[in-house]
Amino acid sequence: MKTIDNTINYYELLMYYDDTSKNNVYELPKGYHYEFYKDGDEDDWVDINLSSGLITSKRKAYEYFYLFFNSFINKLNERCIFIVDDSTKEKIGTVTISLLDNEEYGYGASVDWFAIKKEHQGKKLSKPFISKFISLANKLGHDKIILHTQTTTPLSAKLYLDLGFIPLNKDDELGWKILKRLTNHNKLVDFDMASDEEMYDQRNIRIEEELNKIYGIDNFYFSVWYKDGLHNVYVYSNGISDEYEYFEENNRIRLVKC
Repeated sequence: MKTIDNTINYYELLMYYDDTSKNNVYELPKGYHYEFYKDGDEDDWVDINLSSGLITSKRKAYEYFYLFFNSFINKLNERCIFIVDDSTKEKIGTVTISLLDNEEYGYGASVDWFAIKKEHQGKKLSKPFISKFISLANKLGHDKIILHTQTTTPLSAKLYLDLGFIPLNKDDELGWKILKRLTNHNKLVDFDMASDEEMYDQRNIRIEEELNKIYGIDNFYFSVWYKDGLHNVYVYSNGISDEYEYFEENNRIRLVKC
Protein backbone atom coordinates (compact mmCIF):
# COMPACT_ATOMS: atom_id res chain seq x y z
CA MET A 1 0.00 0.00 0.00
CA LYS A 2 1.34 3.45 -0.94
CA THR A 3 1.88 6.01 1.83
CA ILE A 4 0.04 8.51 -0.40
CA ASP A 5 -2.31 7.40 -3.17
CA ASN A 6 -4.18 10.12 -5.02
CA THR A 7 -6.01 7.62 -7.22
CA ILE A 8 -8.19 7.00 -4.14
CA ASN A 9 -11.16 9.32 -3.78
CA TYR A 10 -10.26 12.07 -1.31
CA TYR A 11 -12.29 12.42 1.87
CA GLU A 12 -11.23 14.20 5.02
CA LEU A 13 -11.14 11.96 8.08
CA LEU A 14 -11.44 13.58 11.50
CA MET A 15 -10.29 11.73 14.61
CA TYR A 16 -10.08 12.62 18.27
CA TYR A 17 -8.00 11.70 21.30
CA ASP A 18 -9.89 12.52 24.45
CA ASP A 19 -7.30 12.07 27.23
CA THR A 20 -3.77 13.09 26.33
CA SER A 21 -2.58 12.16 29.84
CA LYS A 22 -3.03 8.51 28.82
CA ASN A 23 -0.32 7.85 26.29
CA ASN A 24 2.15 5.04 25.73
CA VAL A 25 5.51 6.71 25.10
CA TYR A 26 7.72 5.20 22.40
CA GLU A 27 11.33 6.31 22.03
CA LEU A 28 12.90 7.34 18.74
CA PRO A 29 15.38 4.89 17.24
CA LYS A 30 19.04 5.65 17.83
CA GLY A 31 20.39 8.29 15.47
CA TYR A 32 17.47 10.73 15.76
CA HIS A 33 16.34 13.44 18.17
CA TYR A 34 13.64 16.11 18.49
CA GLU A 35 13.99 19.86 18.10
CA PHE A 36 11.44 22.66 18.35
CA TYR A 37 10.81 25.16 15.57
CA LYS A 38 13.12 28.19 15.38
CA ASP A 39 12.78 31.32 13.24
CA GLY A 40 13.66 30.41 9.65
CA ASP A 41 12.72 26.75 9.96
CA GLU A 42 9.82 27.25 7.56
CA ASP A 43 12.24 26.27 4.78
CA ASP A 44 12.79 22.90 6.48
CA TRP A 45 9.03 22.52 7.05
CA VAL A 46 8.41 23.07 3.33
CA ASP A 47 11.20 20.66 2.35
CA ILE A 48 9.83 17.90 4.59
CA ASN A 49 6.25 18.25 3.34
CA LEU A 50 7.40 18.22 -0.28
CA SER A 51 9.65 15.18 0.22
CA SER A 52 6.88 13.29 2.02
CA GLY A 53 4.47 13.95 -0.86
CA LEU A 54 1.94 15.62 1.41
CA ILE A 55 2.36 18.83 -0.63
CA THR A 56 3.49 18.82 -4.27
CA SER A 57 4.00 22.51 -5.03
CA LYS A 58 6.75 24.53 -3.36
CA ARG A 59 4.79 27.73 -3.87
CA LYS A 60 1.70 26.18 -2.31
CA ALA A 61 3.73 24.80 0.58
CA TYR A 62 4.77 28.29 1.70
CA GLU A 63 1.19 29.48 1.28
CA TYR A 64 -0.05 26.65 3.49
CA PHE A 65 2.59 27.33 6.15
CA TYR A 66 1.44 30.90 6.66
CA LEU A 67 -2.23 30.09 6.17
CA PHE A 68 -2.18 27.51 8.96
CA PHE A 69 0.31 29.06 11.37
CA ASN A 70 0.25 32.83 10.98
CA SER A 71 -2.28 33.36 13.79
CA PHE A 72 0.05 31.73 16.36
CA ILE A 73 3.42 31.93 14.61
CA ASN A 74 5.04 33.43 17.72
CA LYS A 75 4.15 30.17 19.53
CA LEU A 76 5.54 27.75 16.95
CA ASN A 77 8.70 27.40 19.04
CA GLU A 78 6.64 25.38 21.52
CA ARG A 79 4.05 23.83 19.18
CA CYS A 80 5.96 22.71 16.08
CA ILE A 81 8.53 19.94 16.46
CA PHE A 82 10.97 18.27 14.11
CA ILE A 83 12.75 14.94 14.00
CA VAL A 84 16.43 15.54 13.29
CA ASP A 85 18.94 13.06 11.86
CA ASP A 86 21.92 13.07 14.28
CA SER A 87 24.49 12.30 11.59
CA THR A 88 23.50 14.96 9.07
CA LYS A 89 21.67 17.47 11.35
CA GLU A 90 18.91 17.39 8.71
CA LYS A 91 15.32 17.91 9.80
CA ILE A 92 13.44 14.94 8.38
CA GLY A 93 10.02 14.99 10.08
CA THR A 94 7.60 17.57 11.43
CA VAL A 95 4.24 17.96 13.18
CA THR A 96 2.41 20.87 14.82
CA ILE A 97 -0.15 21.12 17.62
CA SER A 98 -2.14 24.01 16.18
CA LEU A 99 -3.90 26.50 18.40
CA LEU A 100 -7.38 26.98 16.92
CA ASP A 101 -8.93 30.45 16.74
CA ASN A 102 -12.37 28.84 16.89
CA GLU A 103 -13.04 25.51 18.54
CA GLU A 104 -13.77 22.64 16.17
CA TYR A 105 -16.26 20.09 17.51
CA GLY A 106 -15.35 21.44 20.97
CA TYR A 107 -11.60 20.99 20.50
CA GLY A 108 -9.21 23.94 20.94
CA ALA A 109 -6.15 22.29 19.39
CA SER A 110 -5.54 20.14 16.33
CA VAL A 111 -2.76 17.97 15.00
CA ASP A 112 -1.58 19.36 11.65
CA TRP A 113 0.92 18.48 8.93
CA PHE A 114 2.41 15.27 10.28
CA ALA A 115 5.08 14.40 7.71
CA ILE A 116 8.30 12.38 7.39
CA LYS A 117 10.64 12.58 4.42
CA LYS A 118 10.27 9.71 1.98
CA GLU A 119 13.80 8.38 2.45
CA HIS A 120 13.27 8.10 6.22
CA GLN A 121 9.87 6.40 6.05
CA GLY A 122 9.89 2.77 7.15
CA LYS A 123 12.51 3.43 9.85
CA LYS A 124 10.13 3.07 12.82
CA LEU A 125 9.79 6.81 13.37
CA SER A 126 6.02 7.27 13.09
CA LYS A 127 4.91 5.54 16.29
CA PRO A 128 7.37 7.46 18.53
CA PHE A 129 6.49 10.70 16.74
CA ILE A 130 2.75 10.22 17.32
CA SER A 131 3.33 9.47 21.00
CA LYS A 132 5.53 12.58 21.17
CA PHE A 133 2.88 14.93 19.80
CA ILE A 134 0.25 13.49 22.16
CA SER A 135 2.61 14.18 25.09
CA LEU A 136 3.30 17.66 23.71
CA ALA A 137 -0.42 18.43 23.50
CA ASN A 138 -0.82 17.40 27.13
CA LYS A 139 2.16 19.55 28.19
CA LEU A 140 0.57 22.52 26.40
CA GLY A 141 -2.59 22.05 28.44
CA HIS A 142 -4.75 20.31 25.84
CA ASP A 143 -6.36 17.31 27.50
CA LYS A 144 -8.06 16.44 24.21
CA ILE A 145 -7.12 17.03 20.57
CA ILE A 146 -8.60 16.67 17.11
CA LEU A 147 -6.64 15.31 14.15
CA HIS A 148 -7.16 15.84 10.42
CA THR A 149 -6.15 13.12 8.00
CA GLN A 150 -7.54 11.76 4.73
CA THR A 151 -8.36 8.63 2.75
CA THR A 152 -5.38 9.20 0.45
CA THR A 153 -2.93 8.50 3.33
CA PRO A 154 -4.34 5.20 4.62
CA LEU A 155 -1.21 3.94 6.38
CA SER A 156 -1.05 7.05 8.55
CA ALA A 157 -4.79 6.87 9.25
CA LYS A 158 -4.45 3.23 10.33
CA LEU A 159 -1.57 4.06 12.68
CA TYR A 160 -3.56 6.86 14.32
CA LEU A 161 -6.37 4.38 15.00
CA ASP A 162 -3.88 1.82 16.31
CA LEU A 163 -2.49 4.35 18.81
CA GLY A 164 -5.76 5.45 20.34
CA PHE A 165 -7.46 7.94 18.02
CA ILE A 166 -11.20 7.48 17.42
CA PRO A 167 -13.26 8.33 14.29
CA LEU A 168 -15.14 11.60 14.72
CA ASN A 169 -16.99 12.65 11.56
CA LYS A 170 -18.83 9.33 11.22
CA ASP A 171 -21.67 10.92 9.27
CA ASP A 172 -19.22 11.34 6.37
CA GLU A 173 -19.63 7.63 5.78
CA LEU A 174 -17.90 7.23 2.41
CA GLY A 175 -14.47 8.20 3.71
CA TRP A 176 -14.64 5.64 6.51
CA LYS A 177 -15.92 2.97 4.12
CA ILE A 178 -12.85 3.57 1.95
CA LEU A 179 -10.53 3.32 4.96
CA LYS A 180 -12.36 0.15 6.08
CA ARG A 181 -11.64 -1.48 2.72
CA LEU A 182 -8.00 -0.42 2.79
CA THR A 183 -7.24 -1.39 6.39
CA ASN A 184 -10.15 -3.49 7.75
CA HIS A 185 -9.43 -1.82 11.10
CA ASN A 186 -11.39 -3.11 14.09
CA LYS A 187 -12.45 0.45 15.01
CA LEU A 188 -14.37 0.62 11.74
CA VAL A 189 -16.62 -2.35 12.41
CA ASP A 190 -19.75 -0.18 12.01
CA PHE A 191 -18.92 0.61 8.38
CA ASP A 192 -19.28 -1.44 5.21
CA MET A 193 -16.38 -1.70 2.77
CA ALA A 194 -16.39 0.72 -0.16
CA SER A 195 -17.11 -0.54 -3.66
CA ASP A 196 -14.69 0.06 -6.55
CA GLU A 197 -16.88 2.93 -7.74
CA GLU A 198 -16.73 4.54 -4.30
CA MET A 199 -13.00 3.90 -3.89
CA TYR A 200 -11.29 5.29 -6.94
CA ASP A 201 -11.05 8.61 -8.75
CA GLN A 202 -11.01 7.62 -12.42
CA ARG A 203 -9.79 11.06 -13.52
CA ASN A 204 -6.80 10.85 -11.19
CA ILE A 205 -6.03 7.31 -12.37
CA ARG A 206 -5.76 8.61 -15.94
CA ILE A 207 -3.67 11.59 -14.80
CA GLU A 208 -1.29 9.25 -12.96
CA GLU A 209 -0.96 7.10 -16.09
CA GLU A 210 0.13 10.16 -18.08
CA LEU A 211 2.57 11.25 -15.37
CA ASN A 212 4.10 7.76 -15.31
CA LYS A 213 5.11 8.33 -18.94
CA ILE A 214 6.85 11.59 -18.03
CA TYR A 215 8.49 10.85 -14.69
CA GLY A 216 8.61 7.07 -14.43
CA ILE A 217 6.50 4.85 -12.20
CA ASP A 218 6.66 5.71 -8.46
CA ASN A 219 9.15 8.52 -9.13
CA PHE A 220 6.85 11.42 -8.27
CA TYR A 221 4.02 12.69 -6.09
CA PHE A 222 1.08 14.57 -7.56
CA SER A 223 -2.06 16.38 -6.50
CA VAL A 224 -4.98 17.70 -8.52
CA TRP A 225 -6.82 20.98 -7.98
CA TYR A 226 -10.15 21.16 -9.76
CA LYS A 227 -12.15 23.55 -7.59
CA ASP A 228 -13.22 27.04 -8.64
CA GLY A 229 -12.94 26.15 -12.32
CA LEU A 230 -9.24 25.22 -12.15
CA HIS A 231 -7.72 22.15 -13.79
CA ASN A 232 -4.28 22.12 -12.21
CA VAL A 233 -1.92 19.21 -11.54
CA TYR A 234 0.99 19.79 -9.19
CA VAL A 235 3.92 17.36 -9.38
CA TYR A 236 6.97 16.98 -7.15
CA SER A 237 9.83 14.78 -8.42
CA ASN A 238 13.54 14.67 -7.56
CA GLY A 239 13.46 17.99 -5.74
CA ILE A 240 11.60 19.89 -8.46
CA SER A 241 7.98 21.13 -8.49
CA ASP A 242 6.15 21.21 -11.83
CA GLU A 243 2.65 22.43 -12.68
CA TYR A 244 0.35 21.28 -15.47
CA GLU A 245 -3.11 22.03 -16.70
CA TYR A 246 -5.18 18.97 -17.57
CA PHE A 247 -7.80 18.57 -20.27
CA GLU A 248 -10.30 15.71 -20.56
CA GLU A 249 -10.92 14.69 -24.15
CA ASN A 250 -12.85 11.56 -25.21
CA ASN A 251 -12.28 9.95 -21.80
CA ARG A 252 -8.55 10.62 -22.07
CA ILE A 253 -6.28 13.09 -20.27
CA ARG A 254 -3.98 15.59 -21.93
CA LEU A 255 -1.43 17.45 -19.79
CA VAL A 256 -0.01 20.86 -20.72
CA LYS A 257 2.91 22.17 -18.67
CA CYS A 258 2.40 25.65 -17.25
